[in-house]
Amino acid sequence: MFSCVRFHVRQVGLIIFALTAYSALAQQTPAVSKTVALGTLPKRFVTDEWHLWTSPFRSSPQRSHTLKKYGIPFALVSAALIATDRQTGKILPNTLDQTIWSGRISQLGAAYTLAGISGGTYLLGRFAGNDHFKETGVLGLEALAHTQIATLAFKQATNRQRPVDGEGKGSFWKGGTSFPSGHAASSFAVATVFAYEYRDHIEVPITAYSLAALVSVSRIGAQRHWLSDISVGGSLGFLIGRFTYKRNHNPNLPGATGNRVAMFVPDLAIRDRGVLLTWHVAGN
Repeated sequence: MFSCVRFHVRQVGLIIFALTAYSALAQQTPAVSKTVALGTLPKRFVTDEWHLWTSPFRSSPQRSHTLKKYGIPFALVSAALIATDRQTGKILPNTLDQTIWSGRISQLGAAYTLAGISGGTYLLGRFAGNDHFKETGVLGLEALAHTQIATLAFKQATNRQRPVDGEGKGSFWKGGTSFPSGHAASSFAVATVFAYEYRDHIEVPITAYSLAALVSVSRIGAQRHWLSDISVGGSLGFLIGRFTYKRNHNPNLPGATGNRVAMFVPDLAIRDRGVLLTWHVAGN
């Protein structure tokens, strides 16, 4: 029994480390394009996808610094959340009404909804002759596509049960698709693109991240995910959205520029049968 427990702990540790290593790409995002067009998306997507999956394996002092500064704390927090998922899952009332309404709200973060928002932004920019709108829409679609691939890969690698599956233990490698949350990852990926593109309009980052946070919390309320699922999923989505923007943003257009950019980033916590959303300023 104890050997089995140790085995699962080691496997979960490897998964968290893989996610952490994957996050190193956030510090390795050289811009390669100054003009983003829908016609160039397929070729650029393949190139960026290759860079996403290979960047964690490239040795560099910057990557080592990133893993030490962010990787270890992220791994510890993720491990703690996984260990306490069954307790945090009982904090909400988990009534039938909660489950139904949370499920409806979470559809805001469905891939087809986010694709519609990003695609609509591109079309609006095209009809209005607004290159900034067009870029935002295209990069939103690209970030969403990257997120779908990444979350699918991690879901297949972990096979974690959802809160309503089995005995409600959230076990890994039991044929589930809970870890990480695709809705949280997709919502934060698209939200991050919009937040970076329109950082000078503070209402845009606040609205985008608030909606992404609402979608993430709703997945817990709908009993479709554990707290650790949305935490890791949201972090993954943020990194992918940031990567997509920084690698492809046209510096001649408005948006976040330079290496240090003040951004409002949400923090989520469940307290006393409710959800606490706070904000802090991050300079990246």
